[in-house]
Amino acid sequence: MLSAEQTSNAVAPPESSSAQQIKTPPPQPQLEVSQAFHHQDSKYKCCCGCMHAKTGAMIIAILSAISLFYLIYVSIGFINNDEKRWFNWAALINWILLIPVVICLFVGLFTKNQYLLLPYIFREIISVILSVTLAIILIYTFSTAESDDIKEAKKRMGIESYNVSNGVIIGAAILQIILELSFTAWFIWVIFLCYRYFRDVKNFPGQTFIGREP
Repeated sequence: MLSAEQTSNAVAPPESSSAQQIKTPPPQPQLEVSQAFHHQDSKYKCCCGCMHAKTGAMIIAILSAISLFYLIYVSIGFINNDEKRWFNWAALINWILLIPVVICLFVGLFTKNQYLLLPYIFREIISVILSVTLAIILIYTFSTAESDDIKEAKKRMGIESYNVSNGVIIGAAILQIILELSFTAWFIWVIFLCYRYFRDVKNFPGQTFIGREP
C-alpha cells in the first residue's frame, strides 16, 4: 500500500527543466559618457575656455568681412588719387582675392563643412609670412641704407612729407611683426579648433550627444 505522500508525488507532473532554469534578465547596458559626444568639451573651447571655437570662428569671420570691405574702400580711394603707386594696386588686388576665402569661411561655418575652413588657415599663414618678410626688409633698409636711399624709400611709402625718424619707422615695423604674429596665430588656432570640432562631429559613430550644440 502506498502512503498518501507517495501517491501525491506520483500524481504530480514533473517540473520542467526550463522552469528550473528561469533567470532574471540582465539589465540593459548603459551608454557610458565616453561613448557620447560632448559638444562643450574643453578641447573645443577658445579664449581660455570662455567661448566655443565655432562662436570664435564666427566672430573672426565677421571681423574679417568688415575689415575686408573697409580696406577695399580705402584702397580704391588711394587709386583714385592723382599719385598712384604700385603697392596701392597690389593691396587692392590682395583684398579682392581675399573675398572668396572669407565667403568659404562663412559657408563652412553655416554648413559645418570643415574643409571650407582650410582656405582661411592657408591664407593667414601665407599672409603672415609675407608681412613679416616685408617688415624685416623695412627694418634692414632703414638700419643700413644711405641717406638718399632712405629718402627714396620714404617717398615710395608716401611718408616723405612727414618728419618721421628712422627709429620710429623701425619701431613701427617691429610692433607690426609682434601684432601680426600674435593675432594671426590666435586666428589660426581658433579656426583649427572649429575645424576639429566639425570633423569630430561628422566622424562620431554614435547617436548620443551631451551639451548644447553651439
